[in-house]
Order: sequence, then C-alpha cells, then structure tokens
Amino acid sequence: MKRFQQCNKIVKLWRYRWYLLIPFKWLWHSYCFPLPVTDDETLISVNLKGKMLWSILIGEAQIKMEWYHTHEEVLESLHKYRDGE
Repeated sequence: MKRFQQCNKIVKLWRYRWYLLIPFKWLWHSYCFPLPVTDDETLISVNLKGKMLWSILIGEAQIKMEWYHTHEEVLESLHKYRDGE
C-alpha cells in the first residue's frame, strides 16, 4: 500500500473516513469509558482528557491512514521552521 501523500484523490478521500470517528471516540473516552494513563515516576493514574486525548485520536487516525513522513521531509520541515519561512 502506498503512503497517504502518494495516493490519488479518491484513495485519499476514502482514507479520510478515519477522521469521521474522532469526535465520537473523543466523547466516548471523555465521558463513558476514560483512558487511564499511569505516570512512570509517581505511579499515579490519571484519565486522558481534552486536547491530549484529541491529539492522540488524531495520531491514531493518521496511523490507520498510513500518513507518515520520510526522514528528508521531516528535515526539510525543520529547516523551514528554523529559518522562519
């Protein structure tokens, strides 16, 4: 399977379907079935909420979409960010 950036528009549109589930998963994990996370240093368990949960769900959807960047793309992006472009 090709990575997301190399696909045509129809395949991209089909893979975007994973984004549709994010609001429902966020509501489910925020109110019905929270996701506990344990801090390694203090061993205190907390539930993921808000922006942190949202960003994890976005990442999960992008993994399913096979949306990843090559090493060269990451370096190019970092150089642009550093140079202020």
